[in-house]
Amino acid sequence: MKIRKAEPGDLARIVQIEGLCFPEETAFPPGMFAYLIRYSVALVACEPEETILGFVMGYTSGTYGAIYTLDVHPGYRRKNIGSELMMALEKKLAGMGAKAFRLEAALDKPGALELYRKAGYQEREIVRNYYGRGNHAVRMWKKLVSRDPPLRE
Repeated sequence: MKIRKAEPGDLARIVQIEGLCFPEETAFPPGMFAYLIRYSVALVACEPEETILGFVMGYTSGTYGAIYTLDVHPGYRRKNIGSELMMALEKKLAGMGAKAFRLEAALDKPGALELYRKAGYQEREIVRNYYGRGNHAVRMWKKLVSRDPPLRE
């Protein structure tokens, strides 16, 4: 598997995967993905023959990074694709100055919550009706830990 920058030609497969991961009323429309591919940090995970298995999209705002969406094709879950995509996006956003990351996750998706917890995200608050009436999310945060040794005097 390789991770690369998403391209406009990936749009149809990204929309297809989104449709498999979210019901129509909460799925992002194709126009939103076209915008995100162009203006956000958008990465796809591919097999050697370029079949897209999943994608992640995010952006920075000052010293914060936001994970906007992460989808993995249901047939390829539990193979570390989501974790690899998260790490790749975090690395890109950190290179752009992000020192902490935020995301929202559906409360009724325990697999996604487990993935984010394992990646170091912690629940901070409930966002009511985030995915429509009665469909709540949890806002999660992760702060980067500096790996630099402390300065000596």
